[in-house]
Amino acid sequence: LNLWDVGTGKLTRSFTNAHSDVVLAVDFSPDSKSLASSGADRFVKVWELSSGKMSRSFEGHTHHVLGVSWRPDGRTLASAGADKLIKLWNIVTGEQKRTIGGAEKEVTSICYVEATNEALVTSGDSQVRLVNDEGKTVRSFGTGSDFVQSAAVTPDGKWVIGGGQDSILRLWNGQSGQLVKSFNP
Repeated sequence: LNLWDVGTGKLTRSFTNAHSDVVLAVDFSPDSKSLASSGADRFVKVWELSSGKMSRSFEGHTHHVLGVSWRPDGRTLASAGADKLIKLWNIVTGEQKRTIGGAEKEVTSICYVEATNEALVTSGDSQVRLVNDEGKTVRSFGTGSDFVQSAAVTPDGKWVIGGGQDSILRLWNGQSGQLVKSFNP
């Protein structure tokens, strides 16, 4: 893991030996004081940006951890795994809060919607869905018939965009779930 100053382009910190295998996802905390990382080593780790020290390490996935996202309150961290699971972690206590299933293949990405307890989740079974912290699907977004790699949502939840192995980028209305536009390769 490396941290750069965007203004100068200079490397400001290198987190050596951050993971024992490939780093697959990173996300800054809402207060910009910490960085979460996840990797093929099945760990989620939290790093203090000021010191470079690891402040938390979460273990519980049984396969690669493909995505990580901070809940906007900064007290919960969500992780998405190739083990078909989402895990919610309590940053304060260091304990696992919940395990959420519902995917038939790898959960490939996760991204909290600002100021909510809902996260946008993608998976290898062609799902793009909005899931709350209780594990309930709030909304599903129709996709193709192929592996979905990643998605993003605007802070207000108004727009959702996602793409995967079919090379088509799809834009949905975040409130209704209606497909607005497909961008073909």
